[in-house]
Amino acid sequence: MKKKILSLAKILFGVALTDIAMGMIVLPQNFAVGGVTGLSVLLSKSIPLSVSMIVLFCNAILFILGYIFVGRKFILKTLLVSIAFPIGLDICQRINFLLPLKSDPLVSAIIAGLLVGIGSGLVLKGDGSNGGFDILGVIFNKYFKISVAVVMNICDCLVLLAQALQKNFMQNVYGLIVIFICAFAVNRVLSYGQSQCEIMIMSKEHIKIKQRIYEEVDAGLTLLHAESGYLSEKMKVIMVVTQYKKIAKVKQIAVSEDPTAFVFVSDVHSVSGKGYTISR
Repeated sequence: MKKKILSLAKILFGVALTDIAMGMIVLPQNFAVGGVTGLSVLLSKSIPLSVSMIVLFCNAILFILGYIFVGRKFILKTLLVSIAFPIGLDICQRINFLLPLKSDPLVSAIIAGLLVGIGSGLVLKGDGSNGGFDILGVIFNKYFKISVAVVMNICDCLVLLAQALQKNFMQNVYGLIVIFICAFAVNRVLSYGQSQCEIMIMSKEHIKIKQRIYEEVDAGLTLLHAESGYLSEKMKVIMVVTQYKKIAKVKQIAVSEDPTAFVFVSDVHSVSGKGYTISR
């Protein structure tokens, strides 16, 4: 029960952040915007309804299509967002709290991108769905085996191109900035709390290094079979996935046992399995 409440809170808070960005920054400043919101902006030019009301109708149509072609289990995940988003958008459009940002469109675009990205990430972390063109993507994937991402990107590009003809150059640029920052923020939210580092150690002293890592560093490791490129010698590579704060200690152990050891470190943005998401 507690887990469900937490998931619900994440989804609602995520929707609220997205509504604030769209209703108080993106739409008032007339930035180009993708998704169902962008489509609704285009339709509002010829349909005498508010953008939020058109979003609600578009989401309802997509919801029905999803229910028919995908099924009840998936589509129910989108119901909350499909209803909450347009309602929140309508409320946010009536509030001028962030109107001073209009004097600096670049800062506005950056803030909007962060808010939308964080909001979308929270919805996904709450096991929800953002709905919209996601539903079309799932339908096309189910029946035509087309990637969901491809369908969504095509829909977004068509919406953005249609808006590009109606907006000035800088409004389109700021809209793209919002989209790029949003993508970055979504990835950071989804990987938050899971980021680790991967340390690869190539050395003839792998046995000594392995033993010292076990004894002196609280980190698991894996031995990979490899072959040197120049001499074609068989060797073993130590792979350690651990916290950033342990990098210095692991490197110090490797170099002290073998000054010629080849060590490199890379970012790992998501870790799951025994010792991480499953207890040891």
